Amino acid sequence: MLQKLLPVIIIVVAGAAGGGGGFFAKTMMSGKASNAESSAHGEADDGHGEKKAKKGGHGGEDASSSTYMKFSRQFVVPVVHNGRPKSMVILDINIEVDSGESEGVYALEPRLRDAFLARLMALSGEGMLPQMLEDMDKLEYTKMALLDESRKIMGDAALDVLILDLGIQNY
Repeated sequence: MLQKLLPVIIIVVAGAAGGGGGFFAKTMMSGKASNAESSAHGEADDGHGEKKAKKGGHGGEDASSSTYMKFSRQFVVPVVHNGRPKSMVILDINIEVDSGESEGVYALEPRLRDAFLARLMALSGEGMLPQMLEDMDKLEYTKMALLDESRKIMGDAALDVLILDLGIQNY
């Protein structure tokens, strides 16, 4: 009986120890990373446990002047050549948003996804998407086209479009 339970007990104990160690490491590393990041972005500790932001930093902007809207899913766009699917482009896109206007941004996600997908399909038809890996001008053009679409919906709250990941699957 003990021989049957011993492997299960070892797995449970090892899993709990690994999970606890991972949680502890994540907590310790995120604390050090946030301290190093806040120091690098012009925040100072006044000795009372509160951090005060200094004016200036990188380019005179506060680190909290913008936030990022992450779409819940990636964009999958087919590349069609002569009426047949040739490849598929997968994009992970975020929008940099003014932090003062970021509260209602996620409510606009369905409209943004629709506009982005329509624009990406048009760009795919023009042959822009498959060549983004090789030509940085085409990548920048795609980002500007998506920023234009986001500003039509969000107004000036959209500051920039970030393409975080790009994958191309050939058929």
